[in-house]
Amino acid sequence: MHPKNSTTHPVVQEQLLTDASSFYREAVGDADSGLLQVCAGKSVGTALNCSSMLMHSALEILERLTESGMGTNEIYGVRFLLESSAALVNASVRSAEFGNRRQGGEA
Repeated sequence: MHPKNSTTHPVVQEQLLTDASSFYREAVGDADSGLLQVCAGKSVGTALNCSSMLMHSALEILERLTESGMGTNEIYGVRFLLESSAALVNASVRSAEFGNRRQGGEA
Protein backbone atom coordinates (compact mmCIF):
# COMPACT_ATOMS: atom_id res chain seq x y z
CA MET A 1 0.00 0.00 0.00
CA HIS A 2 1.41 3.38 -1.02
CA PRO A 3 0.78 6.62 0.86
CA LYS A 4 -1.29 9.23 -0.92
CA ASN A 5 0.56 11.99 -2.68
CA SER A 6 0.23 15.34 -0.98
CA THR A 7 1.03 18.85 -2.14
CA THR A 8 1.10 20.25 1.40
CA HIS A 9 4.42 20.91 3.00
CA PRO A 10 5.19 19.38 6.37
CA VAL A 11 4.85 21.79 9.28
CA VAL A 12 8.24 22.78 10.66
CA GLN A 13 8.34 23.74 14.30
CA GLU A 14 10.13 27.02 14.87
CA GLN A 15 13.33 26.92 16.88
CA LEU A 16 12.80 28.30 20.38
CA LEU A 17 15.08 31.20 21.30
CA THR A 18 16.45 32.52 24.57
CA ASP A 19 15.75 35.83 26.28
CA ALA A 20 18.59 37.83 27.78
CA SER A 21 19.26 36.80 31.38
CA SER A 22 21.98 38.45 33.44
CA PHE A 23 23.91 36.79 36.23
CA TYR A 24 26.97 37.28 38.43
CA ARG A 25 25.42 40.36 40.04
CA GLU A 26 27.37 43.02 41.89
CA ALA A 27 24.40 43.75 44.17
CA VAL A 28 22.14 41.01 45.50
CA GLY A 29 18.58 41.45 44.26
CA ASP A 30 19.50 44.07 41.64
CA ALA A 31 18.79 42.52 38.24
CA ASP A 32 20.52 45.43 36.47
CA SER A 33 23.83 44.82 38.24
CA GLY A 34 24.68 41.63 36.34
CA LEU A 35 28.20 41.57 34.94
CA LEU A 36 27.51 38.65 32.57
CA GLN A 37 24.44 37.53 30.66
CA VAL A 38 22.97 34.90 28.42
CA CYS A 39 22.41 36.51 25.02
CA ALA A 40 18.91 36.81 23.60
CA GLY A 41 18.07 34.96 20.40
CA LYS A 42 20.15 31.82 20.95
CA SER A 43 18.84 28.26 20.69
CA VAL A 44 16.89 27.15 23.78
CA GLY A 45 18.00 23.57 23.12
CA THR A 46 21.65 24.59 23.16
CA ALA A 47 21.14 26.72 26.29
CA LEU A 48 19.44 23.89 28.19
CA ASN A 49 22.09 21.38 27.10
CA CYS A 50 24.83 23.73 28.28
CA SER A 51 22.99 24.26 31.57
CA SER A 52 22.80 20.51 32.09
CA MET A 53 26.54 20.13 31.50
CA LEU A 54 27.34 22.97 33.93
CA MET A 55 25.14 21.46 36.65
CA HIS A 56 26.69 18.03 36.11
CA SER A 57 30.15 19.58 36.46
CA ALA A 58 29.13 21.33 39.70
CA LEU A 59 27.77 18.05 41.10
CA GLU A 60 30.98 16.19 40.29
CA ILE A 61 33.09 18.90 41.91
CA LEU A 62 30.90 18.83 45.01
CA GLU A 63 31.10 15.05 45.19
CA ARG A 64 34.90 15.12 45.16
CA LEU A 65 35.14 18.05 47.54
CA THR A 66 32.84 16.35 50.05
CA GLU A 67 35.60 13.84 50.67
CA SER A 68 38.54 16.27 50.81
CA GLY A 69 37.00 19.48 52.12
CA MET A 70 36.06 22.67 50.37
CA GLY A 71 37.95 25.95 50.29
CA THR A 72 36.92 29.42 49.22
CA ASN A 73 38.04 28.94 45.59
CA GLU A 74 36.04 25.74 45.22
CA ILE A 75 32.93 27.35 46.70
CA TYR A 76 33.34 30.32 44.35
CA GLY A 77 33.74 28.00 41.33
CA VAL A 78 30.71 25.88 42.15
CA ARG A 79 28.61 28.99 42.78
CA PHE A 80 29.62 30.41 39.40
CA LEU A 81 28.72 27.14 37.65
CA LEU A 82 25.31 27.10 39.31
CA GLU A 83 24.59 30.80 38.67
CA SER A 84 25.42 30.51 34.98
CA SER A 85 23.39 27.31 34.70
CA ALA A 86 20.37 28.99 36.31
CA ALA A 87 20.72 31.96 33.93
CA LEU A 88 20.61 29.60 30.94
CA VAL A 89 17.44 27.94 32.26
CA ASN A 90 15.86 31.32 33.10
CA ALA A 91 16.62 32.60 29.59
CA SER A 92 14.81 29.56 28.15
CA VAL A 93 11.65 29.43 30.26
CA ARG A 94 9.48 31.98 28.42
CA SER A 95 10.11 30.40 25.02
CA ALA A 96 9.47 26.91 26.39
CA GLU A 97 6.12 28.08 27.77
CA PHE A 98 4.95 30.50 25.09
CA GLY A 99 7.07 29.89 21.99
CA ASN A 100 8.89 32.83 20.45
CA ARG A 101 6.10 35.26 21.19
CA ARG A 102 5.64 37.59 24.07
CA GLN A 103 3.48 36.53 26.99
CA GLY A 104 0.57 38.68 25.79
CA GLY A 105 0.44 36.78 22.48
CA GLU A 106 2.43 39.33 20.49
CA ALA A 107 4.89 38.05 17.93
